[in-house]
Amino acid sequence: MIGFSHGAATSVGRVRHVNEDSYLAVPPLFVVADGMGGHGSGDLASRIEIEEMSSCVPLRTLFVEGVLNGL
Repeated sequence: MIGFSHGAATSVGRVRHVNEDSYLAVPPLFVVADGMGGHGSGDLASRIEIEEMSSCVPLRTLFVEGVLNGL
């Protein structure tokens, strides 16, 4: 049997002092929302996107239509 593992991480980078990125890693759904550092409320925008995409987590078989309808 083949086993898979996953992980997720973001980095503040070399310029910014605050990391505005968010992510969701719940197989088979992996989402990265770039906080667009330097723009107003980038952290809020990335957090909202991950909250919205979280509605797709309960879907057993993930299709593009299901993700689009989950938003």
